[in-house]
Amino acid sequence: MKNALLTTAALVGAMFLTAGAASAAVITATTPTWQNPQGASVTYSSSGVGNNTYTNVLWGSGSQFSGLGFNPANPPSVDVPVDTTFLLGNLRHYNNPIPGFVDVPNSVDLALATSVAGATPVNQSFLYRFFIDETENARPCAYPSTTPCADRITFSNLDTTNAFVLGSVSYTIALTGFSSDGTNFTNAFISQEGTTNTVGLYGRITAATAVPEPASIAIFGAGLAGLGLARRRKAVAQAG
Repeated sequence: MKNALLTTAALVGAMFLTAGAASAAVITATTPTWQNPQGASVTYSSSGVGNNTYTNVLWGSGSQFSGLGFNPANPPSVDVPVDTTFLLGNLRHYNNPIPGFVDVPNSVDLALATSVAGATPVNQSFLYRFFIDETENARPCAYPSTTPCADRITFSNLDTTNAFVLGSVSYTIALTGFSSDGTNFTNAFISQEGTTNTVGLYGRITAATAVPEPASIAIFGAGLAGLGLARRRKAVAQAG
């Protein structure tokens, strides 16, 4: 009977979670901001018009500059299925030779302020870090290159606790990879030297990482302390 009761309780719990989960989110707008460059001074700009506007972070000297730009896919608004990879926008690398006396940032953060219809809160910001490996333009090249030498961009999801709530479930947006065709994905964007290279940046709406409540942390700590005390008492008893 006990096993039957446990099975029934688990089934009810699963039904509750399924009922609370959303099948899709409607992303209405995404606004990008570059911030926190590490290792070099940068400038900020924008290029393009309308929905083809890139928000840029640039480094270099005079006409010799490189940098990153991001153009979000929204607007227009779009239904995004939960736990399905979707296009967040296009990442652009302005890859030009940089004078040797100019420092290049090794990383920079991209904040995406996203609006999700019907969510709580409607507006939420998500933070991602992009690592920039600007190589020396001399062979042998570290990455496959048509002209010495290609550079590499990689990423990290900085904070998966920021979330919006739909259907009583907390969701976050996590980066999943780069793709030029929406089918084949990679965690590294190899950008050829002397050109402006663009690749799709893809993400996934997924369950947010839970942040323990202070009371839960205290209870957990008390439990560990109690376990340690019990073990010490047992050791004393055995010694006696």
